[in-house]
Amino acid sequence: MAVVSRRARSRWYAVAVPAALAAAVAGALGARPDVAPPSETHRTPAASAAAVPVPPAAAPAAEVRYAATQVLIRDCMQRRGFRYWPVPRQPVPELREFPYVLDDVSYARRYGYGGALERRLQEAMAADPNARYVRELPPERGAAAVRAVNGDPGEPDALRATLPAGGVLRRSSHSCTSEAERQLYRDLPGWYRATKVTDNLAGLRVGRVLADPRYADGVRAWRRCMRADGHDVADPASARASVPEPAAGSATPGEIRLAVAEATCAARTGLGPLARRLDAEHRGALDRRFRTEVTERLRLEAAALPRARAVLAAG
Repeated sequence: MAVVSRRARSRWYAVAVPAALAAAVAGALGARPDVAPPSETHRTPAASAAAVPVPPAAAPAAEVRYAATQVLIRDCMQRRGFRYWPVPRQPVPELREFPYVLDDVSYARRYGYGGALERRLQEAMAADPNARYVRELPPERGAAAVRAVNGDPGEPDALRATLPAGGVLRRSSHSCTSEAERQLYRDLPGWYRATKVTDNLAGLRVGRVLADPRYADGVRAWRRCMRADGHDVADPASARASVPEPAAGSATPGEIRLAVAEATCAARTGLGPLARRLDAEHRGALDRRFRTEVTERLRLEAAALPRARAVLAAG
């Protein structure tokens, strides 16, 4: 998932923050597990020090596959002479994002725009044991740990994925991350291409909704509602841009008031439901356009689930 500045984002769906040693050690030493064109930005936050618990039997399939991948990376790193601590998929479960307009009044009353929750996420990232482990290793040893988890994306048989938005991502096919995914999904090149392409569709979808004239009509009605409530803002992004970064562990009264006004007006004017309808419409259009990759990802995920459960059962 591409992540943009808090000032520029407003998301209605819950965020899953994937975290793995690839990101932790890359962040510690300035390396990147996937190589993209210089104009692109990809951030995969590291997570907190807590170990990933084995998901219950009724856990979502994505949670099961993620936890199994963590175990397989841990085992691979151990075989290569390094330590690895599995990290949670969602270090701050309460954190949600709204890409179009904040339309959950109860969330707004409790968290405002979620700045304090994002602060908690940054703290969790800073406390990640894998990043700390690499930083504390001698330089040559730390570089070896990075190679173990990431490999060399410049190798001749590196994985490749051409993104719908443009550019090509590359990743080593010999890293522990790749080894773990190969064990789960078998067709590693196909899995890599399918996931990178389909993950990239989220940003395209949001861009299409924001550019949709129907969304612009909804924003005009929302703007009138906000002005009637005493908030002269052009759009939801402008509202959030006016809120200072949190200096403490909770939202300020001013942030709460503005966020509640945004959510209330989103309900009164129908902007929230409109945004969700447009999101679903553009999601469907993109899924049809990239049907091959979407279908392939679903097929590989379904086939990997029994293997993931077996990995977790074996510990």
